[in-house]
Order: sequence, then structure tokens, then C-alpha cells
Amino acid sequence: MKILFINTINLEKNGISTFIINNAKVLSFNNDVTILAPNKVDSEIKENLRKLGIIIIQLPSRKKKLKSYFFNLVRIIKRKKYDIVHINGNSTTMAIELLAAKIAGYGIRVTHSHNTKTEHPTINKILKPMFNHYVDYRLACSQEAGKWLYGNKNFTVINNGVNLENLKPKDIIRINIRKRLNIKSNEFLLISIGYFNDQKNQEFIIQMLPFMDKSYKLLLIGNGTNFIRCKQLVTKLGLEKRVIFAGIQNNIADYLSASDIFLMPSRFEGFPFALIEAQASGLSCIVSSKITKKTNLTGNVIYLDITNFELWANKIIKISKNIDYNKRVRAIDSIQNQLSNKGYDQEENAKKLETLFEKYLNDSL
Repeated sequence: MKILFINTINLEKNGISTFIINNAKVLSFNNDVTILAPNKVDSEIKENLRKLGIIIIQLPSRKKKLKSYFFNLVRIIKRKKYDIVHINGNSTTMAIELLAAKIAGYGIRVTHSHNTKTEHPTINKILKPMFNHYVDYRLACSQEAGKWLYGNKNFTVINNGVNLENLKPKDIIRINIRKRLNIKSNEFLLISIGYFNDQKNQEFIIQMLPFMDKSYKLLLIGNGTNFIRCKQLVTKLGLEKRVIFAGIQNNIADYLSASDIFLMPSRFEGFPFALIEAQASGLSCIVSSKITKKTNLTGNVIYLDITNFELWANKIIKISKNIDYNKRVRAIDSIQNQLSNKGYDQEENAKKLETLFEKYLNDSL
């Protein structure tokens, strides 16, 4: 099969990109796989994918240069004659890619819902009729994400599988990263991963930090529209020595090894990759009560309201009293077996996706 994975947001360290890259790597063994992104992709990501024979196509910005993006997409699909056009996003703006594939005349059109809300509800409502008209098959990362985008239409859930072996905590990596970040053995490293925007709500945990003593440090991984605002907030609160901005990182598993507690104060989510990865690394996780309880795959996730800083601080302090890295390492096989048994193994899920693509293609013949 000739498969085109389309990312409607930047191809970088975020949940949708992780899903696309993970699946592209597995599917590339038996298929001709291309990933299309609306941004200039990091050279390390491109090189890693190129080694597997995966083609990366970079188009003009979907937000800033929509006309150029659209007509280039039509031309590419028409020239490459893809069998499957798999569009990944958060809303009915995926109608843009559906229409492009329709005009090009090639590819089974498949959409994949990765969230339970959009920051552009009016546009989402306007484009819904066109979206429903041009989509052939519907996929989602969870029941909640599927019901939100598709309503009563039929859809299939593909779990956000992760590379379990890669996420096992590693002693030497933990030691080296903590040394580089200047985290002492008696200090606790809190980690939060995600695009800096209103959805991910990083400001909440920055404002929470003063409710704990200086032995608690916060590591923020990612970039985005609210990045500068968060840095200014850290300066305003005098937390420069306690908050570490690591930017976008491709070796997330290493930073999870080095950390002690995972935090996710999101205002809304689908079925977040970062939370699955954190559990697969054996971390205790404290997350927003806005996130579905179904994400508690290992029994290590606590859900708290995102209006009370002191509540979060007290829970973190309580959990940290029982943190034991060696115990975490001893328990990791059992934890990862739970994830595998519940359907969150990256390779198995990619094979499920491949089987669906083959079925869609055969049904169209």
C-alpha cells in the first residue's frame, strides 16, 4: 500500500506527531509510507525516518498560507496516487485535507480524532457538513474523542500505543540527566510534557510550585504560543532556579527516567500520549480531573481539580514521601505487562491500523 499520513499540526514532539511517527515506523516494513507536515521538520526526525525509507514532505504553513498548502497537497496526492490518505487532527478542519484528496481523485480518506475539544468551535461547526460529506472512514484515539468529533457516526478506536521497552527507566541515563539539570539526590523532579498553550495549562503548575519547598524542581518539556508567557511567570514568581525549560526534546524516555512525578494540568484532552508514556516509565502521575479516568491504565494516576494549587502541592508532597526509584525499576515489568494487556503496545496497534487500511482498500475495489 501507498500510505500518506497527514499531520494537521506541526510535526514535532507532540501527541499527534508521536502517533504518526510510531505507526509509520512499523508500517514502513511492508508499505510505501509518506508523512506530510505543515512545517519545517527537525533534521534529526527527518534523518531517523529517512533511514527507514519513510518520506517526509514539508508544505507551507496550514494556518498562515492555507491556499498554497491546499493546492500543493492536491498536486502531491494526484502525482503520488496514494491508496490511503490518513488525516490526523483535532477538529473538522480536517475537511481541508479531505477535499484536497477528493479533488486529487486518489486515496481512501480516513480521519483520526485526537482530542475532545477544539480551540475553534465556530469553524468546527461550519465545516462539519463538508467534513461528513467527504470522509470515508473514521478513527479515534478514544471513545470520548470519537464521540466528540463524529457524534453518532460509526468509528473505530486505535489506542495510542507506545514503545514499552524504550520507556523502561535506566539508571545511567537517570544519573546523567539529573547531573546535567543540577538535580541533587535529595531533590524531587516533577515533569510536564506538552505544547505550551491554554489547553495544556502549564501556568497552573508553575503557580503551584511556591506551595512546596525548594527541594521540588519542575521540568517543562515543549514549546508553543504560551512559552514566553510561562517564562515571564517564572521570573515574576522568582522561580528561575526551580523551573527548567528544556524546549522540544526527542528523547522523552530519558527525561522520564530522570523524573519522579509526572504532572498534566490540562483543561481538556483526548487520550494523551505523554500520560501513557509516563505510566510506561513507572511514574506516579497527577493529572487534571478534566481528563478521562480511562487513562488510569496502571493504577498510578490521580485526578485533581485544576482550581486549587494547594491541593496539588499537598498531594505531590504526600506521594513523594513514598517515592523509591529502585522500587520503580523492580515493578516496571509488571506495569508494562498491564499496558500491553490493555492494548497499548505500539507495534501491535500499528499492525491493527495496517489491517484496517487493507480492509478499507479491499472494500473499495
